[in-house]
Amino acid sequence: MTRDPLVAAGDGHSPLSPHEMDGLIPTYITTRGELNQAEQANILKAMARRAPKLHTLLDHVYLRHLHRAMFSDVWEWAGRERTLETKPGIDPVLIGTSLKDLVADAALWVAGNEHRDRVAARFHHRLVWIHPFPSGNGRHAREATNLLLVAQGVEPFSWGDGLDVPTEELRRLYLSALRRVDADHEDLDDLQAFARS
Repeated sequence: MTRDPLVAAGDGHSPLSPHEMDGLIPTYITTRGELNQAEQANILKAMARRAPKLHTLLDHVYLRHLHRAMFSDVWEWAGRERTLETKPGIDPVLIGTSLKDLVADAALWVAGNEHRDRVAARFHHRLVWIHPFPSGNGRHAREATNLLLVAQGVEPFSWGDGLDVPTEELRRLYLSALRRVDADHEDLDDLQAFARS
């Protein structure tokens, strides 16, 4: 069996280049379903670790370490910034600076009087918009956002778990909320509502 179906997913997942596919560690994976299962097992293992303090989380190096912890059993390049253009995603040469700017801005947002859920939604959107890694950006950003909430003593987002809709509809609602913020960076209401639902 070939790994080609994983390269151009076409289902909202980041397509992977043949070079990135060479970084796939488990040799048995040939389908998106097998990949999803392997990644989910790795993520669950990573989430068993203790949640970081706020000052640790708001560090661009920690964000890379988090991605590595979540995906290192599946991808050799886990935790390393992407080098190719993606949509969404900023120019790869700007990723390092943009992550540093994000954590600096997030520290200011947390110190301000803005509602914690709004700060978390803003942080999440910006991290997804940067799209630092070849794959796993949405899952990484959702986990980083929940860790940001927990570090402030706030209940983590459920990311639509309370909605009684199929997975495909959940994904559509999530992507739609992100696109609204893409169009207007202050229009966080749908993303907040989805994240808390």
